[in-house]
Amino acid sequence: MSEKKEEKRVTSIARKINLNNVLELIWSYLIIDILICLVVAAVAVYGLDVEYIGSLDITLPRNITLGKTIRDTIYEVGYIGTSSYYSVEIGRWLAWLINGGIIILVMELIDILKKITRGTYRVRRELSPLNELAKKARELSEMAFETSGFDEKKYHDLEDAISSLSVDKEDAKLKMNDKELQGIENALNDLIDRMRASYRQQVQFVSDASHELRTPIAVIQGYVNMLDRWGKDDEAILIESIDAIKNEASHMQKLVEQLLFLARGDSNRQVLDKKICSLNDIMREVYEESLMIDEEHHYIYEEKGEAKVLADADMLKQSVRILIDNAAKYTAKGQDIIIRVGVFNNEKMIDVPFYEIQDDGIGMKKQDVERAFDRFYRADEVRNSKTGGTGLGLAIAKWIVDKHNGYYEIISREGLGSRFRVVLPQ
Repeated sequence: MSEKKEEKRVTSIARKINLNNVLELIWSYLIIDILICLVVAAVAVYGLDVEYIGSLDITLPRNITLGKTIRDTIYEVGYIGTSSYYSVEIGRWLAWLINGGIIILVMELIDILKKITRGTYRVRRELSPLNELAKKARELSEMAFETSGFDEKKYHDLEDAISSLSVDKEDAKLKMNDKELQGIENALNDLIDRMRASYRQQVQFVSDASHELRTPIAVIQGYVNMLDRWGKDDEAILIESIDAIKNEASHMQKLVEQLLFLARGDSNRQVLDKKICSLNDIMREVYEESLMIDEEHHYIYEEKGEAKVLADADMLKQSVRILIDNAAKYTAKGQDIIIRVGVFNNEKMIDVPFYEIQDDGIGMKKQDVERAFDRFYRADEVRNSKTGGTGLGLAIAKWIVDKHNGYYEIISREGLGSRFRVVLPQ
């Protein structure tokens, strides 16, 4: 019954559309016929005046005298009493025009009748893809409840399963044991896993930050207590305590600044001011700074072509300083640190900008390379050393390079040194 109603509804719509088309066709034919008559009349008047008078004179009176038949029709110009400028028998021409007009009218009527009789069918045929699309959409919407037997109870079961899911348990999963809900189940479980990973990362970050801050605070508190007991009378203890407190305060200040930088970056509040700049100029400035700041290492500067990049020069410079500082920490005094910049040809033979920092330091193990950019991560051999740092420098450098749509390439061997290459888009 519903299909018959749908069929009648589609037919009714097709008829309305076809009726509008027929009316538009009649109206267009009427306008065209009127225009043709006006054009023919104007051409005829102009041609007769030019032939008999020499020019068109629209001020002259004109008259058409009908005879007993159409062929006896006379066209007179300048008719005054019994005289006129000229008189022409136009009956023969009128007969031709009338016959031609009748033929045109018959053809127009035939076209209109065809539109009336077959137009509805054509409209329905043109609408059939839309009709099929609507029918399929309706079938899909009803399939859950009629075709596949999917009832409302399954939605309630899914809602109850989600409500009772314990996200605190690491192995907690959404289980419906229903093939029709398998896709929804997998998607929700993937989402839960990503949320748990993000939560664990956040908890780990807070825990590591607290631990890193606890150490300098404990050291400062210990030296303050020592000052309170013996520092007033012992100048050596006083000097040692002041130096230690200053060092720990500086370390804690640097750690807090790095934490704030990463926090602003994670919340998208760290804005980059990108402009076209010379990567060579940036690396040359950092090289000259390194020569003045660090006299314990031998710095070498190399250029492999001119590299232009769209970048925040200050941010990019900061990432280079972090890599150089990292290389200096783990390279023995007097060893080389190479600062290299330029372009290289990729597999598509396109010049790609890059810069790299290469050292002759202690190098890294494979597992340390894989985690080099993790926040607060430090290799075992440097974790307790004085050069251990905060464990945030490389994480900041990676954030900066990521924001420039670049990437890192690391080559490192224990006892031989490391090379950090940063590849940037043009």
